[in-house]
Amino acid sequence: MRSSTGLYVAKLDHVRALAAFLVYAWHMIHWQAAYDAVPAFPPLSLLEEGHAGVALFMTLSGYLFAKIIDGRPIDLARFYQNRALRLAPLLAVVLAYWAFRGKLTPETFLTGFVLPTWPNGTWSIAVELQFYLLFPAILALQTRNRIRPLVSIIAMMMALRTAGYVATGSIQGFAYWTIGGCLDLFVMGLLWHELAKRNDIRRNAGQILAAASLTIVAGWHVFNLAGGFYGTTTSPIWIVMTPLEGFLFGAVIVGYEHARLNLPPLASRALAKTGEVSYSIYLVHFIVYPTLAKWAAATGADMADAATAMLVACITFPAVVLVAIASYTLIERPFLALRTTYRDAPARPDNCPADPTATPKAAPVT
Repeated sequence: MRSSTGLYVAKLDHVRALAAFLVYAWHMIHWQAAYDAVPAFPPLSLLEEGHAGVALFMTLSGYLFAKIIDGRPIDLARFYQNRALRLAPLLAVVLAYWAFRGKLTPETFLTGFVLPTWPNGTWSIAVELQFYLLFPAILALQTRNRIRPLVSIIAMMMALRTAGYVATGSIQGFAYWTIGGCLDLFVMGLLWHELAKRNDIRRNAGQILAAASLTIVAGWHVFNLAGGFYGTTTSPIWIVMTPLEGFLFGAVIVGYEHARLNLPPLASRALAKTGEVSYSIYLVHFIVYPTLAKWAAATGADMADAATAMLVACITFPAVVLVAIASYTLIERPFLALRTTYRDAPARPDNCPADPTATPKAAPVT
């Protein structure tokens, strides 16, 4: 993915590929029924709760913005121009498709900038747009202290959700579908960028990755046992769910980026390409996966069985990636070439070196 900054870390595209697959698996598994099966093999609970892929996307987004800007001044007009060139072309095509299908009206389009009324995953793009509006204020708060304002924002949002839960008895919708919970994810990404500057964090990246990964596997399995997404609509767990997700996914991002762990070149390139087109995977798979699920069912696959649906998700995902590559090439890439730099400051200071895997020819989504 080319951008105006010259920063590229292939491992972060790997993480983006994982997020895209989690979301795809989640929808494929729940194509026929809104159930919460508990797999006998605990790591598979992460697929059964693949909605967590959205949280991973948002945490990574915050981390990447912090990594690219890193306290330097930015040209806000160019920043917003770049974000529009990055997101708007494909979003416009997909929204037009859903409008044609009768799932988006002029009224729900307008309300979708504030409320989660945009259909089939596009709602999360609106939430990201809301984060962009708040981002300059967050950067201003970090002028004197880089970490304390971020912790304060997370604490404030938890207090807001607590008050909402006390008043209504349910906070899941507010936490999952709106900036009221998603802001924690973006901010956790910003926070982990600051933590990653510490030598002890980088030195122990492998241990951090292992500990966070094991906690995620165990935690999502316990969450699944407790009812999962569909069984916790009135649970107070959603007061703390998003900061917990952001913290653990941020640890995975930083741990994986800085750990002395490298995939074989072919696997790395395949995952990096998948990550590069992950935006298309995310928005376009909603159009594609019902057809793939019906095809699987027509061949005799029991799509009401969670294990079978998981296997079908794994088998059909490469087809979705191919469709996304076409979408990226035809719709996204021509506009990406129009982006200009929005970071005004010089190169990264010596006490915060770039990752050794960086190259000047490509960059993460910015």
